[in-house]
Amino acid sequence: MKIANNVEMLEIAGNGTFIYPTLVWDGGHLVLMDAGLPGQTEAIKQAVSDAGFSAENITEIILTHQDIDHTGCVTDLLNLAPSAKVIAHVEEAPYIDGRKTPIKLAAMLEKYDSLPDEQKAWCDMLKAGFSNRNITVNQTVKDGDVLPFCGGIEVVYTPGHTPGHMCLYLRESRIMVGGDALNIKDGQMTGPNPQHTYDMELGRKSLEKSKTFDISGLVSYHCGYLNMAK
Repeated sequence: MKIANNVEMLEIAGNGTFIYPTLVWDGGHLVLMDAGLPGQTEAIKQAVSDAGFSAENITEIILTHQDIDHTGCVTDLLNLAPSAKVIAHVEEAPYIDGRKTPIKLAAMLEKYDSLPDEQKAWCDMLKAGFSNRNITVNQTVKDGDVLPFCGGIEVVYTPGHTPGHMCLYLRESRIMVGGDALNIKDGQMTGPNPQHTYDMELGRKSLEKSKTFDISGLVSYHCGYLNMAK
């Protein structure tokens, strides 16, 4: 779904639901924001192709945070586009590159023996998935940094869902790419899902911070698009 002159919201099906990575571009850059679950590479390639581009030409992959449904296809995509740079918030990078155990996995491992069998299986899958997908982060960013391409991509530090979660404000189109920090409910922008959030109080503060931006539209990774033009 094209939502601005140089912004496409991709729609990727999987596990009975959809995720919505974002593709942005200019004359020299093709940028993918978040990269799906393991096994969704072909679907992402097709979505990029449907938008009029080739995944082999991706120049940057920006990760809003560490969760495996956002990092799962990075390794495969880098095999297709080996010159692409991976960009993440400085606080998330250690979880993405393997120096730290991702927080949701660490929490499950702490109580592994008491988990029901179904959750143990999920924990085992997460552990295998992360151990096979340590990703080199080529560039770290922090709050207020502006990536100088595609009309300017401003880093908005929005902790809560994870410690170093960031949203991405596309200055030219005034679109906020919200990752998992921003959701949509009843036609309104809302904060992170409490069930999957590391620190809900931080999440609420991040929502209020996001509301201070002049937003024409929101891309929420699990909810899709909300037109917020005034």
